[in-house]
Amino acid sequence: MDSSSDEERDPWLARYHDYKRRQRARQQRRANNKNNNNDPGPSSSVPVVAETSILTTLTQHPLFELFLKFLIWLGLLLFFAHHEFGSAFFVVSLPFVVWVSLDEYKQGPQELSAYSVFNKDCKRLDGTFTSDQWEQELKYGPGSLRQG
Repeated sequence: MDSSSDEERDPWLARYHDYKRRQRARQQRRANNKNNNNDPGPSSSVPVVAETSILTTLTQHPLFELFLKFLIWLGLLLFFAHHEFGSAFFVVSLPFVVWVSLDEYKQGPQELSAYSVFNKDCKRLDGTFTSDQWEQELKYGPGSLRQG
């Protein structure tokens, strides 16, 4: 049986064979490009645009995770409200949200907290008004440059 007669009867089979021919040609070109390093390949002046789906774009948005958490919380609130525990869920969930949000924004290793007790070795920020400085200004006047 001749393959060309099958392709004439079934257009999908013809498309499949055409796709396979193009795929083999593409693989052959890649192999030739790898063997011939002198070939610069595609022109570098043409920018390559990566295709991204709308789902990828949405999930990479900085507020996507917050929006998703809010939707889950709202769904739970509606569930508990339907079972007449909505106000109890709301009251219990607020301290939990505060507790979770305190841990969410962690500082980097180089960032210092405004409260020196939370910093490594209780290191203070530059320009912090300390009790030593206040005592010195009481003894020698405000703006004194004397180091005691």
